[in-house]
Amino acid sequence: MYYTPTLDDACHVLMALDTIPRPYGDNEGDAINSDSVYYSLSAEHQAMVDHAEGVLKTYTRTPDHQPNNRAIHHLLNRGFKAYLGQDQYDPYRLVGAVETQEWTLVISDPKSAEIEY
Repeated sequence: MYYTPTLDDACHVLMALDTIPRPYGDNEGDAINSDSVYYSLSAEHQAMVDHAEGVLKTYTRTPDHQPNNRAIHHLLNRGFKAYLGQDQYDPYRLVGAVETQEWTLVISDPKSAEIEY
């Protein structure tokens, strides 16, 4: 059975991210799911990040994979900075992030494979 996350689910996983300590190194301002931070986290914290990313990607998109502006607006009302929109160079890709007090979580689609000639 398919489970659709609620606003409370999204807020819960975002608040849980704030409990993760920033790893040692020059990563101030980097997203928690960026390579410079993610691979320095413990396995338990990586699982929390993976879960949060999945919940937020599902919550902020409509069933036809468009930005869910209502969901994004609700996150803004709860005090989280959030945005999701079309990529400037790839109209089939969504780019965005959600910010907590301590972390930024990137919720962008993966980049399209580039064709090399």
